[in-house]
Amino acid sequence: MTRFAEQVAIVTGAATGIGYGTAQRLSAEGARLVMVDMDGSRGEQSAAELAARGTDVRLEVGDVGEPDVVDRAVKQAIDAWGRVDILINNAGIIGKTGTVWELPVDEMDRVYRTNLRGVYLFCRAVIPHMLKRDYGRIVNIASIAGKEGNPRMVPYSATKAAVIGLTKSVGKELARTGVRVNCVTPAVVQT
Repeated sequence: MTRFAEQVAIVTGAATGIGYGTAQRLSAEGARLVMVDMDGSRGEQSAAELAARGTDVRLEVGDVGEPDVVDRAVKQAIDAWGRVDILINNAGIIGKTGTVWELPVDEMDRVYRTNLRGVYLFCRAVIPHMLKRDYGRIVNIASIAGKEGNPRMVPYSATKAAVIGLTKSVGKELARTGVRVNCVTPAVVQT
């Protein structure tokens, strides 16, 4: 199957788990990839595995909450292939567990940086390129915790709820264009 032949995808949190499973599937169906992950050694290994299968793949190592990392990842796609067709905002962290009154404020900031700010930054960087071609597909990975709330996981649940809200807002902003924005809210999954 090659339904993504010649399409260019950026996948965040792509070294392991849902992100790597998504990268594998896109790769198997012909997509060119920019994989983004904080874990450089695992990222290199995952990218090498896909390259060995014939995928045209690039790797950006860094924190998705850093604008420079986001800009470099998007630049890799534009420089190599001239466009971005697909964005999978998958990078996310659970963070420390504890009640809201036990957790330090910096834990909320740390989880927010990856789970929400990273999604915001990548959407902000990629959408103008998609609008130039009036085509794009963005999938934000939230969590059932964003819909239901998990006890002792306020930073995670709150940031995943925010990803759902961000997706709805951006989707409405782009509703009259060829760019589609969706969100999935998985529970615990085995990839």
